[in-house]
Amino acid sequence: MRQPHAPKTSCLLLTRTSGGRASIAARCNEAARRGVRVGLSLAEAQALIDPRVRAKSGDPWVEELSEERDLRALHAVGMWLMTRFSPVVALDPPEGLFLDVAGTERLFGDENDLCRAILGGMHRFGLGARIAVADTIGTAWAVSRFGQTPRAIVESGEEGAALADLPIEALRLPDPALGDALRELGVERIQQLMELDRDRVAARFGADLGLRLDQALGRAFETVTPLVYETPPVTERIFEGPVKQLAAVVQTAETLVYELSADLARARRGLLEGKLVLKPSDLPARHVPIALARPSADPKHLWTMLKPKVDHVHLGFGIESMRFVAVRTGRLPTRQSSAFGVDAEDAGGARRSGPHRLGPHRLGPHRLGPHRLVLDKHIGELIDILAARLGLPAVVVPHEEATHLPERAFTLKRPGEPQEPPRKPLQTSAAHRGAPRPSKLFDPPEPATFDLEDMHGAPQRIRWRGIAYRVRRARGPERIARPWWDDSPAWPDGSPHTVRDYFRLETSCGRSLWTFREPKHGRAFIHGEWT
Repeated sequence: MRQPHAPKTSCLLLTRTSGGRASIAARCNEAARRGVRVGLSLAEAQALIDPRVRAKSGDPWVEELSEERDLRALHAVGMWLMTRFSPVVALDPPEGLFLDVAGTERLFGDENDLCRAILGGMHRFGLGARIAVADTIGTAWAVSRFGQTPRAIVESGEEGAALADLPIEALRLPDPALGDALRELGVERIQQLMELDRDRVAARFGADLGLRLDQALGRAFETVTPLVYETPPVTERIFEGPVKQLAAVVQTAETLVYELSADLARARRGLLEGKLVLKPSDLPARHVPIALARPSADPKHLWTMLKPKVDHVHLGFGIESMRFVAVRTGRLPTRQSSAFGVDAEDAGGARRSGPHRLGPHRLGPHRLGPHRLVLDKHIGELIDILAARLGLPAVVVPHEEATHLPERAFTLKRPGEPQEPPRKPLQTSAAHRGAPRPSKLFDPPEPATFDLEDMHGAPQRIRWRGIAYRVRRARGPERIARPWWDDSPAWPDGSPHTVRDYFRLETSCGRSLWTFREPKHGRAFIHGEWT
C-alpha cells in the first residue's frame, strides 16, 4: 500500500570500509514507526493512515509488491548518493546501501555534518533513515538497525563496546534458525557470545557465526561490490578552430543528433531528456535542452525539437566544441511486425497507399494494438512540439486516480514527469458500475436552486447562474458519500456535508447537467455538464 505525499516505506544502509573512519549505515524506520509489517492485512494497513493525510492527499491506492521495482528504487538512491557523498556505493538488498566515505567527510566539515547532510537529503525524498558511522561494515550495519539513536558515530576501537548490548541478530546471521538455537542456550546479546569459547561455538554452530563476529570487530576482511557509474550516451565534435558560421554549427548539431539516435536505437532506448552543449571560445558553455513526453529515437523528431533553439544560439567569437548528451532515456516500445512486412507504427502510412489496405477489418482481434501505438506516437510528438513552443509546465496530461470521489478522479501531471504504473480501480468506482460522468467538471461546484415536488425525487425546475431551466428528463439519484475511514470535516471543495445525491438532468433547452443535492441540508449544486 502506498500513501500519496507521505513518507515512503523504503530502507537505506550506508557504510565505508577503507582505512580510517569510514563507515556509515542508514535504515528507514518509517515502516516500524507506523506499525507496518510483513503479513499485515490490507484493511489493517489502511487503518494506520493518518486521517489528516488522507483528507489532504486523497484515498490510498493498492498495488502488488514488486521486489524488482524496489531494487530499482534502491539503485536510484545509490546513484544519487554516488554523485553527492562518495564515489563508492554498494547495494545491500532489500533495504540497504553501503557507502565508503573515507576522506570525504572533510568536504562537509566532519562526520556529524556529513550525517546531517545525508539525512537532509533523505528527508527531501520522503525517506526516514537511521545512520551509523564506524570503521567496519558489520558494526555500522548492526548499530544502524539495532542502535538506540537514529544517528550514531562509533569511535575507532570502540566496536566491541558498541556491539555488546545489541541482540544476536545484529551480526547478520546467515540462518534465522541459528539465532533461535543461541537463544535456547541463553545467548541473546553479542556480549554473551564474545565470552564463549570460539572453538566450541564453531564446533556446534559452524564457522559462519565466528566469521560474522570477526568482521564486525575488524578482525576479518570484508569487501563489497560497488555500483558502476553509468555514463550517459553522448556524441561530440571538437573543431580545429572557432567556428563562426551558423550554418556549420546547425549542420554539426544535426549530425550529432542523428548519430546519438542511431546509438540509442541499437540499444532499444529512446531519448526523454537531452541537451546540446556548445562551448564558445570566449563565453561560458551554452546549454540547449529538450524534453520529450515519450521515449523516442526518431532523429527527424529530435531534430525538429532542437533546430529552432539552435538557430537562436549566440555564437560569440566562435564555437570550439559541441556535444549532444542523452540526460535521461527510456525503453522503446516493441514494434510488432504486421502483414506484408509493415511495422505497426507505420501501419497508418500503409493504409493510405498501396494496393493492400491494412484497415481495422484486416487486423483481426489485434487491430486495437497498432492503432494504440500510432496514437501514442503521434500524440507524444504533438505534446513535445507544444511543450517546446509553450514551455513544459504549460502542457499537462490527466492521470486517472483510483477513487470514487469526483474531485479526486484525476490529477494533472507534466508529460516529462515519471508516471506511476497503472493503478487498479476500486471495485466501487464509477468505472465498474458503468455510471456516466460529465465531460466538464466545475471546481468548486456551483450553487443552484431546485424546485421539488418530492423531497426525495428529481427537481422539476432549476435556477442556475441567474437563469431558470425546466427539466425535461432526469436520471438518478446516485448517492456518493465520503469513505467511511475518512473522518475529515469537509470534502475537497470545503463543503461540510457527508452525502450527495447526484442527478443527470436534461433541460428543455438541450443542456445536460450533473447536479447533486445534500439530503441533510437541502442545498443544491451544479457539479458538471456534458458538452
